[in-house]
Amino acid sequence: MNSDEIKYTRILNILRKSKPVFHSADDIEDKVMKRIMRKEEKQEPSPGILNFLFGWVYIGWVRRGLVAASIILVIAFVYQQTVILKRINNLNRQAVFIESQIITGSSDNSDAAFLYRLAGRKLPAGKINISEKQVKRLMKSYNELEAKYKDLIKLIEEDPHLRKYVEEKLDESSKKKFNM
Repeated sequence: MNSDEIKYTRILNILRKSKPVFHSADDIEDKVMKRIMRKEEKQEPSPGILNFLFGWVYIGWVRRGLVAASIILVIAFVYQQTVILKRINNLNRQAVFIESQIITGSSDNSDAAFLYRLAGRKLPAGKINISEKQVKRLMKSYNELEAKYKDLIKLIEEDPHLRKYVEEKLDESSKKKFNM
C-alpha cells in the first residue's frame, strides 16, 4: 500500500469511531423540520393551466355526464347509419326512366311487378289483360336485348373502321329524313 492510502484509511477509521458533538439538539431538530415542511410544500402542484383545463376530471357528476353524452352520440350515429343504409337499399329497388329505357334494381321479381303495375295503370281495364308470366317473359327479353345492345356498342367503340361505317350510315339516314 501507498503512504497516501494508509493515511486515507486512518482518517476514515478515526471519523468512523468519533461521534458528532451536538451543541444544540433543538437547532438541528428545527432545521430538519423546516426541510421536511419545504418538501411537503413543493409536492403540491401550483394551480396552473393544466389544473384549469383538466380540473373537471376530479368532479364525478361531470365525468358521468360526459360519458352518458358520448354514449348518446354513438347511439345516434349508429341509428343514422342504419337509416341511410336502408334508404340506399330502397333507392336500388326503385325504377328510373332514362331516354325511354327502364332501369331497375337487380331483382327480376321487382322488375316484373313494376312493369305489371305500370301496364295495369296505363291500359284501360277490360280491354287487355297481361298476366304476370307474360310480364316476366317481356322483362327477360328486354334484359337480353339490352345486354346485346351494350355488346354491340362495345364492339363499335373498339373497332375504328366499324365506327366510321356506322357514323356514315347514320349521317346518310339523317339526311334522307330531312329531304323527305
